[in-house]
Amino acid sequence: MQLAAVAEKLVQEVRKLIDEEIIIIDHAGTIIASTDNSRIGSYHEGAIHAFKNREKLIINKQDERSWIGVKAGINLPIFFNQEAVCVIGITGDPKHVSPYAELLKKMTEMFIQESYHFEQAESQSRLMEFFVFEWHQLQSFNEPFLQKAKLLGIDVHVDRIIILGEFNTEKIIEPHVWRTLQIYIKQQHPLDIAVRWGRNQFVILSIADFIGSKTQQLSKMSLLQRKLEESSGYKVSIGVSSRTPGSSFRQAFFKAERSLKIAFPSSGIIFDEDLKLEVLLDEVTPETRHEYLSRTISDLLPNEELLKTLSMYFACDLSLKETAAALHIHINTLHYRLKRIEEMTRLNPKKLADLVTMYLALRVLDKPTN
Repeated sequence: MQLAAVAEKLVQEVRKLIDEEIIIIDHAGTIIASTDNSRIGSYHEGAIHAFKNREKLIINKQDERSWIGVKAGINLPIFFNQEAVCVIGITGDPKHVSPYAELLKKMTEMFIQESYHFEQAESQSRLMEFFVFEWHQLQSFNEPFLQKAKLLGIDVHVDRIIILGEFNTEKIIEPHVWRTLQIYIKQQHPLDIAVRWGRNQFVILSIADFIGSKTQQLSKMSLLQRKLEESSGYKVSIGVSSRTPGSSFRQAFFKAERSLKIAFPSSGIIFDEDLKLEVLLDEVTPETRHEYLSRTISDLLPNEELLKTLSMYFACDLSLKETAAALHIHINTLHYRLKRIEEMTRLNPKKLADLVTMYLALRVLDKPTN
């Protein structure tokens, strides 16, 4: 436990509650945190006495001349796991500050205990992140990896469903959001695994036999999505793989990642098993996409109005009436725009083959092309 960092946080919290001067001293008698920055780093002889005797030390005004680096007040040893870890001092007339002393002692011990448990949880989370990352990199299991899995109590052979989520922000996600994720996942099944994946993504390895039907999965994912959005303040997108053996984690991750790419623009939840055309498009190289666009709708690309019209035409299942209404234009204007699209692309929106060609071009356009 990083005592200096914990002490600084504690002093900041105490400052909000009382106006008295507070100091925190380590085993060497050095003041490591204080509401008075000028005292940080100085020696406090009284703290050594409090450590040695494991009891409260009251310093009166006349004692200031007898002890090095002290001021009148009360100094209390702080215990964690029955060991004195630091001394906290409250400066002022002992009679005046006495009512705060025991409360401050209990608050400090609780704060240190919570900080310790938080650090332990963070350490365990990082260990699990490294393990899952190694799992993702493996082509096949090896003995050292299986030994790590055994030590961590993870069954890497059981079938799982991989869930990849992403917060719609480039900012670092706050620790309390990750705790929300961990709590929810453990409530679903104690053997499910959830880890951070980079700055703003997370991976869940859910045991397939317990996740339920697709409807149940969607319900669980929707609830998780809502909890994380409320906790973080950012939209969350989720991609879900199909059921896969633990040995095929890498392939399942790829499917969840593919689904997430589709889900991200609308902050939705997409199941890989529902993807159809996207499966083919995902295999198309950037070079092929560039070439296909150049042969189909490249002349339309600078014209946002016509691109939007064509996209809405497909979204409305080729209904002229619904397309015109969605675009808030007269149907004659729509006819004119479709005619312009035909002239610029040499593809007729009324012919099936040309329609399919343009539809694929729009879908390719939605994919990265470089």
